[in-house]
Amino acid sequence: MEIRLLFGIFAFCMGAIVGSFLNVVVWRVPRGMSLLRPPSTCPQCGHRIRPWENIPILSWLFLRGKCSSCRQPISWKYPAGEVAVGLLYWAVYWRVVNDGMLPLSTILGWWWFAGAVLSLARIDYEKGVIPNLVTYSGAIAAVILAVVFPYGRPAIAKPKDLNLGSVLSRPVVSCLSGVGQPAVGIRLAAVADALLGILLAVALLGSAYWLGRAMLQAWRKRHRDSDAPREPLGWGDIKMLAMAGAFLGADACVYLLAGGALVGFVVGVVLLARRKKSAGVWSSMPFAPFFAVPALLWVVYGNWFYLLFELFTPQPF
Repeated sequence: MEIRLLFGIFAFCMGAIVGSFLNVVVWRVPRGMSLLRPPSTCPQCGHRIRPWENIPILSWLFLRGKCSSCRQPISWKYPAGEVAVGLLYWAVYWRVVNDGMLPLSTILGWWWFAGAVLSLARIDYEKGVIPNLVTYSGAIAAVILAVVFPYGRPAIAKPKDLNLGSVLSRPVVSCLSGVGQPAVGIRLAAVADALLGILLAVALLGSAYWLGRAMLQAWRKRHRDSDAPREPLGWGDIKMLAMAGAFLGADACVYLLAGGALVGFVVGVVLLARRKKSAGVWSSMPFAPFFAVPALLWVVYGNWFYLLFELFTPQPF
């Protein structure tokens, strides 16, 4: 138990460090800035942040939330983001360890995925964009991890666990697992699982994109409604779902898309009820924050659908 607690603290610290880096990603990537240069500086006075002023969480507390040079406030969002990622990394670690059947290598992919989703949710909420740098690098990392740590994918380690999702890819994974040497076959199966997730994501949201675009064009033409949007969703949403499929597999694409749509629908109904009558008919909302809810729930607990099923299913005495 002491060892688990020690590694749990390590997981939190790793998350806080990654959270500090993600603060940089959220600020710089949408603005087209380099992640490496210039070094971190105070946005008010340009003071270069020294190493001891850049320790996650602790530096903000020691500086009392102010720049050491100009004494202007430092937003609470920075330490809050570090704490959030720290807790998220700890929760992922705790889930994998308590599962007992998932290898520790599963943590690496889920940590990367969780950090990417959290940063995309923040960027999409603040700027309304989903950067390719995050989605593309995530998908590539998922494929590389599938080659290096094939058993880190639940479709390989626990192919019959419906809570982790492997129904759609199971025939292909089972077939490829027996190809050639065991080490080769398992890696082929793991890569296939990641690629199937990408393909299904593109097929699902790609079809919705083209169908929705055709319907909007017909609406604009028939009703001469210039306010109607030209696209039902952005390509960034498609790439984000593809990244999720690369990390979690094809089944996850279906459940995460449905879960994100459900969360977005509920929030949309609430906002619609509170909206003034003079507001326009058409409005748009960023999808990544809604998608993040079932996505992060997946790596912390499991399939959101099965969670709801357990919550609302009467348990026998």
